[in-house]
Amino acid sequence: MFKILPESKGALLAIQASGELTVEDYEKILVPKLRALFAEHSKLRILIEFADDFSCWASPGAAWDDMKIGLRHGGDFEKIALVGAPDWVEWGMKFYGLFVRGEIRAFPAGAREQALGWLAQMPDQGNSGEMENEGNRDDIK
Repeated sequence: MFKILPESKGALLAIQASGELTVEDYEKILVPKLRALFAEHSKLRILIEFADDFSCWASPGAAWDDMKIGLRHGGDFEKIALVGAPDWVEWGMKFYGLFVRGEIRAFPAGAREQALGWLAQMPDQGNSGEMENEGNRDDIK
C-alpha cells in the first residue's frame, strides 16, 4: 500500500510503501497524485520510504505500473530518494536509473530527515540516473 506522507508539498511527493503493492495502489493513490503534481510542476522530487513490512509487488501488473511511470516520466523526476529500501529494490533502481535522468540516492532505514535534506538541495548537474548510496554499505555505488 502507498501512503502519502505529510512532508509532501509543492513539487515534493513523499510516500511510504508497505506490505504488498497492488495495481489498485498505483491506480487509486500514486498515479492520480503524480498526475495532479505534473499538472502543476514540470519536475518532481520523490521520497519513497519503505516500511518494515514492505515485501514486494503483489503482481506483475503492479510491477509493470511502476515501470511505466519511469518510462513515461523519465525526464520529469529531478531527484528520487529511497529510504530503508531492501537490497533488491536498490539493485532494481540501478536498472530504473537507465530510464530516469534525475539523481537517485538510497538512504538507510530511519534516515527520512537526511533524505529530505538531500531532496531540498539543488541537483548535481553531472549526475543522470546513477544510483548512489548514503549508508554504511559500500556495495551499491
